[in-house]
Amino acid sequence: MKNKNILKYISIFSLFVLFNCTQIKKEKTQEIPIKKDKEIKIIKKIDSIRIMDSIQNITKKSIKKSKPGLFFLTDLIGKYPTQEKIFDNKYLAGRLKKIQRFNFDNMKRDWNTETPITIEDRIIHASGCKSNNCPSSGYELFIDLKNDNINIYHFRSNTLRVHTEKDWITLPKGFSNEIEIKKSNAKIGSTSDDMESTYDITL
Repeated sequence: MKNKNILKYISIFSLFVLFNCTQIKKEKTQEIPIKKDKEIKIIKKIDSIRIMDSIQNITKKSIKKSKPGLFFLTDLIGKYPTQEKIFDNKYLAGRLKKIQRFNFDNMKRDWNTETPITIEDRIIHASGCKSNNCPSSGYELFIDLKNDNINIYHFRSNTLRVHTEKDWITLPKGFSNEIEIKKSNAKIGSTSDDMESTYDITL
């Protein structure tokens, strides 16, 4: 009788141990995918952040590039025209080439010394002239963003020719004063015996 009871207890104990071992194994096997799932979620989150950053960078670039017409110049205030290659811009170059009796290639050739791009009352201005010989060929470029218009003042010794794309641009006070000084230095309209031009792009 005792032996039977002992065998019974041993059987029950064995079943209990076996059940616990099975449960431990199940728990262990369940732990692995949970960790993996967490890792996958973290990786996916990092990837989505990277994708969002990339999309934002692309959007910023496309916004910068998509400024209409001549408004790309507003990003270049304080910078130099030839360094920024504004005359290689197809839109601006195309419009300059269409201005009647204006030689775009000559301007590009003689634009060796220059001033930075400035803006006043939504009018862009930059000057350029022949290196070491400004009086022989100098240019004053004015772009009216408000009325979508371009004027180029071309100084040559004691002469000045203004090339207009559409109409004359009414210059704001600062630019108007600058042009008057440059005209005076170039002896434009002067009756003086001394007609040597001292025109310079800088004042």
